[in-house]
Amino acid sequence: MVKKDIQDRTAIPLEDLIAEIDMKTDQAAEKSEPASGSSVPVYAKQYLRFFLNDIMLAFPLSGALEIIGHQPDISPLPNLPDWVLGVSNIRGEIISVVDLKAFFRLSQHQSETSKRVIIVHNQNMKAGIIVDRIMGIFSVNQKDMDNARNSPYEKGEISSYISDVIVLTEKNEDILLNIFDIDKFLSSDRMTAFRTE
Repeated sequence: MVKKDIQDRTAIPLEDLIAEIDMKTDQAAEKSEPASGSSVPVYAKQYLRFFLNDIMLAFPLSGALEIIGHQPDISPLPNLPDWVLGVSNIRGEIISVVDLKAFFRLSQHQSETSKRVIIVHNQNMKAGIIVDRIMGIFSVNQKDMDNARNSPYEKGEISSYISDVIVLTEKNEDILLNIFDIDKFLSSDRMTAFRTE
């Protein structure tokens, strides 16, 4: 597992971030290979891990385009819900910026200075989501995926967007990792209502 806190960087193109961790991931995979020399891949998928308040979430790395280590200039637009902060020019492209905690109706008790922006996408849409902290990229093996639990969230806005919960063991402690369904989020009625063609 790669533990890399990337809070203090400004803008990190995803391909650079992946290149940076590839060597560490390969080294970890080599150490974990079965003694038989089997070529079965040790890791199934890479995830980007982040926090909203004290809730740890993650989504497949393939759903992220870029991480911005500071809140970019955002131009507010009229007649939008409070969770749409406005639009921002990200590398020449106009992207809507969403306050993910406001979208989920979570409390806003984290410091404003600690915010980070992740540019997420699916086949139809891109958006920037504001999160509290980014904890880095890690790999989940098939055994962890097979042990996934149902989401503990049965009520509230967040419940619809948690697809699974993976239990990770770090320093002899079990950690619940909520898998955030980026495609469902970007395809939701609330998000597509503000999509511009």
